[in-house]
Amino acid sequence: MNAKQVNLARKRLATESEKLIRSIHRNRAAAEEITTENTEDEGDLATISHNKELLYNLHESDFARLRFIGEVIKALDRGQYGKCVHCGNDINERRLLAVPWAALCIRCQEETEMSDISSRLVLAGEDEQTDF
Repeated sequence: MNAKQVNLARKRLATESEKLIRSIHRNRAAAEEITTENTEDEGDLATISHNKELLYNLHESDFARLRFIGEVIKALDRGQYGKCVHCGNDINERRLLAVPWAALCIRCQEETEMSDISSRLVLAGEDEQTDF
């Protein structure tokens, strides 16, 4: 990557990082506003529980992406931005434009996702077998 591409990537990553930090703060504030005071209605309690879980999942997702961005910025500083951390091949430039925090090339990303799906299927199969 040339210096202009590196600077553009750094700016995009910094912008995304700032967005995530604002989102994390908004989610935290929203979670604090959800209270169970003055309600004993099971429907309201279920809705409150669901909303808290949703906010928690959004919060965790934002934190995970923020960690990815941090790792990619470190790779950028080392001059390794755009290299797949698994196979070492170049990550397609269009992929980096779409997902600037990508650390895997498409092939390795697909392999990782397939492996994750296979692992979940195996675990689900084990759970079903233990029920019998």
